[in-house]
Amino acid sequence: MTNGLPPVQYLTWVDNLTIVVALLVIFYVVRQLGKKAQDMDTYYRANKSLPWSLAVGTIAASWYGGNGTIGTVGYTGTMGLSAFFIWSIGAHLSRFPLALWVAPRISVKVNTTMSELLNRFYGKFASFLGAIVLVIGSLSISEIACAGYVGEAAWGANKFLVAIIVLAISSALACMGGLMGVAVTDMIFFFLMINSVALVFPTAFFSVGGLNGIAAALDPVDPSLMTPLGGTPIGKAIVLILLCVNMYKDPAFYQRFSASNGPKVGKRAMLTCFSIWLTMDICLMMTGIILRALDPAMTVQPEVAYIQLVLSYLPPVARGLFILGMMGAIISTIDSYYLIGGEIVANDIIAVLRRKPLTDRWSINTTRVSCVVFGIIGLVSAFQFPLVYDAVIFLSSLGMSVLFWPVLIAIMYNGKKTNVAGIASMVVGVISWVWFYFKPVSVEALGGQLDPVLIALPLSLVAYLIGNQFGHELARGFDQIPGLGIDLTKLDAKAREEALVKAEAEIKKMVKVEWFGVDGALCLLYAVLACIIGWGLVTNTDWPVGIMAPAVAALMTTGIFIRYLTEVFTFGKHAGKKH
Repeated sequence: MTNGLPPVQYLTWVDNLTIVVALLVIFYVVRQLGKKAQDMDTYYRANKSLPWSLAVGTIAASWYGGNGTIGTVGYTGTMGLSAFFIWSIGAHLSRFPLALWVAPRISVKVNTTMSELLNRFYGKFASFLGAIVLVIGSLSISEIACAGYVGEAAWGANKFLVAIIVLAISSALACMGGLMGVAVTDMIFFFLMINSVALVFPTAFFSVGGLNGIAAALDPVDPSLMTPLGGTPIGKAIVLILLCVNMYKDPAFYQRFSASNGPKVGKRAMLTCFSIWLTMDICLMMTGIILRALDPAMTVQPEVAYIQLVLSYLPPVARGLFILGMMGAIISTIDSYYLIGGEIVANDIIAVLRRKPLTDRWSINTTRVSCVVFGIIGLVSAFQFPLVYDAVIFLSSLGMSVLFWPVLIAIMYNGKKTNVAGIASMVVGVISWVWFYFKPVSVEALGGQLDPVLIALPLSLVAYLIGNQFGHELARGFDQIPGLGIDLTKLDAKAREEALVKAEAEIKKMVKVEWFGVDGALCLLYAVLACIIGWGLVTNTDWPVGIMAPAVAALMTTGIFIRYLTEVFTFGKHAGKKH
């Protein structure tokens, strides 16, 4: 069957030269930052000094990697507008509590990896099991697949070869610069990627006749794709909403929050990201629907078709910058997770097996070796899934089933938490996930076969509640509260309890939501944008989708990047301020 996709347009030597020059500049910047990272706090947490602009860039880019860009395009071709109303809106609404209440507490209370958090409250076995699951999730399998598809579309190259090159670049960036280097590259790639997508989308959107033209093209294929709730089975919708909550146990976001320059910085950075994500979501999702209209039978891999579609609308140099932005989004996510995974391998797996902590230099070197190993494993498994987001769901489903409840309760609940509770929750989570993955359950009312997380997650919570009646508490609260400069290890039991009560009162003041201030304004901005875009989709009004959404994404990103340039010479020189 023929399709209506434009002719394939590969990159020219001018585009390739643009990419090479830009990469050399980025490597130089990262190398300079890497020279300053000689201890673990600087290497892994950027000395807790990320300013607002850089926090926005690194949070946004880490989420909007290959999964969030071309992965979203590919998946939306099968879901239609329901991807926006169920998946995008659902994702953001489920994460507002993370930004408003969880993120500030992480910034104030947590100065450790997630595995160390598990070790403190649930013991070494829970920490070790959690570390293994976190490392599996850090392999970035879906991002590697995205890199291969981008290379196939941009150069007509072998996807495995392109993936190897991207992995080499990602590992080098993570190894050289640590978190500060990763954050800076995130910021640059974030700027290029968002603006490239925003530049191209209006042309692609209006070239097919806007919303009415897309609806007419899809009517003989599947009319439900252009309805707010059609195109997605109930079971899949529930899984997508649950996986949106997966961010609550995502080590990349915990690392960013703990590295932010104060509790308000991380909170407001993520609140800002919501509006950027919303406007980018509609651009990418509508492009996925456009591709389905042009190629109803999906004869071309959707992720490849997206890159080819965009390249057909861009002139030389701009094509190179677009591919750099796309690859940059992928690289920024891979190097972020490889850095986190390497830290976990060094400090939470090898150090535990050796029964003594590694020196800073050994820890950093182990992290660097781990990045290379991750790349090899990821490359072997990256192209085993039909769509990019199938890999995302696979890994997120496993990680959430095992870690969600123990991690969230450890941070948010100050009451009794026994070692048995955490271990029981994690063991039941992993066993039930594996069991129902290989022996799936089908419920016709929910659209057929259920994802194992739908069963494993509630079972994990029940196991935690039952387990909390047994065992003993290993810790109550934290020994240190870095955001307040408090060290509880030097206090006796009574003084410790009094200090914890005072600290909790102080933390509540620090993390208080300013509804009539900046926090409220950022929430209101998101709500207004969501209502206008939703109204445009329901009423078939083109301007909110084809003009406003890409314009808002580009303007916000450019403004944040300009703010970043004014701060670039000051951050990282001192520890974060206490707010």
